[in-house]
Amino acid sequence: MHRSTFARLGLLAALPLSAMLFACGGGSDKKVAMDDWVADLCEAAIDFNDASDKAGEGFLNADFEDTKGSKAAFKKGVDGQKKAQKTFRSEFGKLGQPDIDDGAKVIDAFNDQFKENDKVIADISKRVADIDDDDDFFEEFLKIADDFNTPDFRKALNDLADDSDDVQDLIDEIDADEECSSVIFDQPGADTANAEPTPKPAKTAVANKTSVPPTAAAAKTTNEKWVSGICTSLSGWVADLEKANEKLDGTLKTAKDAPALKQALVDFLKAGQTETKNLQKEVGALKAPDVKDGGAIHKVFVDASAQLVTVFDNLVGDAQKVGTNSLAQTAADVDRLSQGIGAAFDSVATTFDKLDSYKATEIEKLFESRPECSGFN
Repeated sequence: MHRSTFARLGLLAALPLSAMLFACGGGSDKKVAMDDWVADLCEAAIDFNDASDKAGEGFLNADFEDTKGSKAAFKKGVDGQKKAQKTFRSEFGKLGQPDIDDGAKVIDAFNDQFKENDKVIADISKRVADIDDDDDFFEEFLKIADDFNTPDFRKALNDLADDSDDVQDLIDEIDADEECSSVIFDQPGADTANAEPTPKPAKTAVANKTSVPPTAAAAKTTNEKWVSGICTSLSGWVADLEKANEKLDGTLKTAKDAPALKQALVDFLKAGQTETKNLQKEVGALKAPDVKDGGAIHKVFVDASAQLVTVFDNLVGDAQKVGTNSLAQTAADVDRLSQGIGAAFDSVATTFDKLDSYKATEIEKLFESRPECSGFN
C-alpha cells in the first residue's frame, strides 16, 4: 500500500500527546537568559522558514489551470509543512522560559498563537479541498485567501510589553535579527505578525485538525464503512485528547503546589487512557475492508490502537510516580516524562510502516475522498 496516504495516520499517532505536553509547559519552567533564549528561538525559526519554503516549492510551480493538480500540489505542500511545523514546535517546547518578568506569559502567547494558526490553516485547507475540479483554481484560491486575516502576533507581545520593559527588550532583540523577525513577526518591524509564517500558498503551516461535515454522505459499502470508521475514530480520539489538554492547560496555570500539578497530569493521562481504550474498541469492531490483504491492513490499525493503549497505561503509571516534594521537582519530573513520550509514540508509528507492503488503490482513494478523512489529507 502506498505509504503517502497512511503516513499521515502514523504521524497522527506520533504527534498529539508530545505536542500537547510541550504546549502546556513541558520544559517551559526552565529559566534561560533572554539573549540565549532569543538566539535559540531564532535558530529554530529560521530552520522552520527554510523547510517551509522548500515544502511550498511544488505548489508555487503548479499549473494553476489544472485545478485538480493544483489541489494535489497544495495538499502535498501541506504535508511538508506538517513536518516542518512539528520540528519547530518541538524545538520551541525545549527552549525553556526566558528569564524575564512575564516570561511565562511570553510562552503562553506563543502557544496561543500556535492554536490560532492551527484553526486558520485547517479552515483554509478544508476550503481548498472543496474547490470544484471544474472551477478556476487561482480565482477560487484568491477568494479563500481574502476571507482570512493574518493572525496578529506582534500585537499580542506588544500588549505584554505595555506593562513590561523586559518583554519590550525581548521584542527588540528579535527585531534586531531581521531574518528571525521576518519569520516570527511575518515582516521585520511590521504592525501585524505571526508566530509562524503567514498562511500563504508557499507557507501553509498545518496542525492535526479534523473536521467531519454534518452533511457528509453516509458510508454504504464495506470499504467506505471501514475507511469512514477509521477516520471518525481517529479524529474523535484527537478531539477528545485536545479537549482534555485544554483542561490540563488551564489547571497547570492555576496549580499552586506540587500535588496539584501532579494530579492535573495524572487526570489528563487517565482521560487519554480511557479515550484510547475507546479507540481500540471502535477500531476492533470494524469489519475489515473487502480488498486484497484487507484483513492484514485492518490488523495494522488494530495492533497500533493496542500499542497506544499500552503507551497510555505506561504513561499513567509513570505519572503516578512523579515526586511531589517540591514544585520545582515535580516540574522537572513532568519534563522528564514529556521527553520520553516522543519515543513511545514513534514506536507506535513504525507499526504503520507495515502498510508499505500492501497495495489497495480503492482504499487509498477513499481516504482521499471521504470527508471524515479531510484532516489526514
